[in-house]
Amino acid sequence: MKDFRHLISASAAVLAFALSATAHAQTADPQPAAGASEAPQTGGASSLEDIVVTARKTSENLQRAPASIVAVGGEELQNRGITDAISLGKILPSANLRTQGPVTQVFIRGIGSRTDLPNFQAASALLYNGVIIQRYGTFGLTYDLERVESIAGPQGTLYGGSAAGGAINLFSQAPKDDFSGYLQGIYGSYDTVQFTGGQNFAVSDTLSLRVAGDYKRRDSFYKNGLNSQNAWSGRASMLFKPTDNFSAHIFYTHGHDTGKPITNLVTNPPADPDHPFRLPATGAAGNPLNGRETYQDNRNDIVGANISLDVGDSTFTYIPAYVDFKAEYLYFSGAVGNKLFVYDRERQHSQELRWNGGLGPVKLTAGLFYLRNTTDFTDTQQRYTGPTTFTPVLLNITDQTNTSYAAFAQAILSVTDRLRITGGARYSRDKIVANGVGASGVRIAFDHAHSRPDYKLGVDYDLADHVLVYANLQSGYIGFGYNPDVGPTATNPQNPIVPESKLTAISGGFKSRLLDNRLEANVEGFHYLYKNFQAIQFVSATGLSTVLNAEKSTIYGVDINLRARITPSFSVYAALVLQHARYDNFAGVGYNFSGNQMINAPDVNFQGGIEKRFELAGGATLTARVDTQYEDGHYGAFNNLPTQRQDAFHRTDASLMYAPASDRWNVQIFVRNIENATVFTTINGGSATAAASGGLEPPRTFGGRLSIKW
Repeated sequence: MKDFRHLISASAAVLAFALSATAHAQTADPQPAAGASEAPQTGGASSLEDIVVTARKTSENLQRAPASIVAVGGEELQNRGITDAISLGKILPSANLRTQGPVTQVFIRGIGSRTDLPNFQAASALLYNGVIIQRYGTFGLTYDLERVESIAGPQGTLYGGSAAGGAINLFSQAPKDDFSGYLQGIYGSYDTVQFTGGQNFAVSDTLSLRVAGDYKRRDSFYKNGLNSQNAWSGRASMLFKPTDNFSAHIFYTHGHDTGKPITNLVTNPPADPDHPFRLPATGAAGNPLNGRETYQDNRNDIVGANISLDVGDSTFTYIPAYVDFKAEYLYFSGAVGNKLFVYDRERQHSQELRWNGGLGPVKLTAGLFYLRNTTDFTDTQQRYTGPTTFTPVLLNITDQTNTSYAAFAQAILSVTDRLRITGGARYSRDKIVANGVGASGVRIAFDHAHSRPDYKLGVDYDLADHVLVYANLQSGYIGFGYNPDVGPTATNPQNPIVPESKLTAISGGFKSRLLDNRLEANVEGFHYLYKNFQAIQFVSATGLSTVLNAEKSTIYGVDINLRARITPSFSVYAALVLQHARYDNFAGVGYNFSGNQMINAPDVNFQGGIEKRFELAGGATLTARVDTQYEDGHYGAFNNLPTQRQDAFHRTDASLMYAPASDRWNVQIFVRNIENATVFTTINGGSATAAASGGLEPPRTFGGRLSIKW
């Protein structure tokens, strides 16, 4: 904590010094970010760009939205090496993304779901072009993006139960009415090779097409071949605009991953802390531990559309989608060297119909939502008894159907030119029907539906021309689930229900542009009160998940985001999230976890960076960038045992990019995780006598990138 205070003090000093240097500002025009408004800025060449976001399901200036929203453009995503879902945590300070096999677990302000099983519903949402993507379908999406948006805090009225913690939206590049394109190649440590590209086709005045693709391969970080990478993804999209008031963006994405799956063999702390990627050659039973013993074959197919029709002052939006993904993988789970086999095939149909309009001083958003997801899930464990012998143990075979319906509405009343009041409501109905066999032969027979109303009340006020203050009161929930490891009884004809988690949230803050539009300061405080919070942790030794309900949990904190354009060629940013996430009342027969820190909920997360562009002879530029992150640590399980804790870490990325005056190409060299910090992708299991284990995020890596555009 002392080191962190020094870091904050140093960052504040740098920012203060940079702002004092504005008298020497250059006059070159700044480069607008993706998603930025093209309207001229009143602050001159050094002003920050306006960013338009749709996180609240309406287009609005980020600084005019009374919510904690972060938006990052596609060019910055490329320059910072954001190439998979877990790396989004580097750019979204409120988010903590973890992985369990190919599953992405999204936590926002301490709220998420710690399982890859179908019997529990998501707690924070990941969306792709407005389409909710389930657990296994999140790979192969983070390329050729226009922008990423994250909205923190419960979104019960606009998104429903899947967004109790918040939502992350990925938006792919839409086709343009020209023949522009780009191609980039990366080579780096561990023989990393990645090619990414996109090409537009202007077919006619009303029809444009775009194709994009991404391929990446990498050798293992581990000495035994585990967790190597071999994946590709392709996207085709069409933009049809026959009139000024109608547009249809239709997209199809296919991804295929046949690399070696992630491993959970690394003990916490690692057996060799100086070389955490060194693993034993054999497991506890003498069975070999290497990449040849594992495999994965994962794919996803996503087809969808964003169809928009303007009628007078109203806009109607229709988002139909079909998602089909298959995950099949065999990996080492737990330090003893047992294997876990998972097969999951899911097919999802979803539709959302939305209306945005107005009636006098009232802006309105209303919509209908439908989702149906069918799951074919198998989970088995190979428990080794000798070098080549093992006992197969069936953990779960489930056929399941999830169905959700919802109707929602939100109104913003302009009481005066400066004062607005927001009211919103949503009615949701969720249903799960499941049949199969759980652990120890337990029969799975579950059929349950539940309806849920949610609300939002808010007020925002323009304190000055570029200063907005706001406060919100809203509800949210995490949908119910069931326990597949406890079967039906004579008195209860189905598996026990895991009750829904109910949330009441209060938040408030301000958004501001200061110093002639060169400094942006956004601050939000929040207080969440949860009832029956679903606490879930995976036990790698058994391959099962432990599920308990914490009767009462509280999360409160503050979220600070700063950006400054010091000169047209010099920018800095800083983000700080301080939160206190604890189980207040979490006790039952044989356990008492009251007062423990919630899973994947660090008390402190700091992100900051600086970018400086140097003008060279002939109009060429050299751009230097440094980004850093500090986290004070978090727990991977609600027991809060010492071996279940991710230690505090600090990691820094740096890059240097050269571009000629034509800006038709550029070359970048980079280093990531300069400190070579040991950061777990997830932490599983553990007890008072046995260490927890997990996989690791990448160590220090170096590389270069060549980009060409036309």
